[in-house]
Amino acid sequence: RVHEELGVPFPEDPQDQLWGAIGAVFGSWMNQRAQTYRKLHDIPAHWGTAVNVQAMVFGNMGNDCATGVAFTRNPSHGANDFYGEFLVNAQGEDVVAGIRTPQDLTIAARKSRGCELPSLEELMPKVYEELVGIRRQLELHFKEMQDIEFTVQRGKLYMLQT
Repeated sequence: RVHEELGVPFPEDPQDQLWGAIGAVFGSWMNQRAQTYRKLHDIPAHWGTAVNVQAMVFGNMGNDCATGVAFTRNPSHGANDFYGEFLVNAQGEDVVAGIRTPQDLTIAARKSRGCELPSLEELMPKVYEELVGIRRQLELHFKEMQDIEFTVQRGKLYMLQT
């Protein structure tokens, strides 16, 4: 399809693919749709745009991998309880898709729900402690409750967004 649209074959070299994607983002800044959107939302064209390139991490490479979502506080009532869910050997969409039952982050949450599945705190204690430290840093910095998305690949924690 790339050849049909652009008259050139899809690039096989990853560097060419990357630079093509970056160029497409910057090239789209002045298309008619983008100009109309900026005009409707009072966004000056001179602000420009940006591209964020990051490595993909995989939470579905085995039992030392996981993915999850969390809140630095309980979002229902704001209590200072670390709150969230995760799945072992899964990708991000699996947590919210409902195809598997997510596990609790904390032992306290697992016990309060009467769940048999181990919490992240029990299953991956070093990862959990690192996540707790990041939770503290985020609240100290932003002074607000944060929602977090994370992936664990081969036992290493990666923060995806907050």
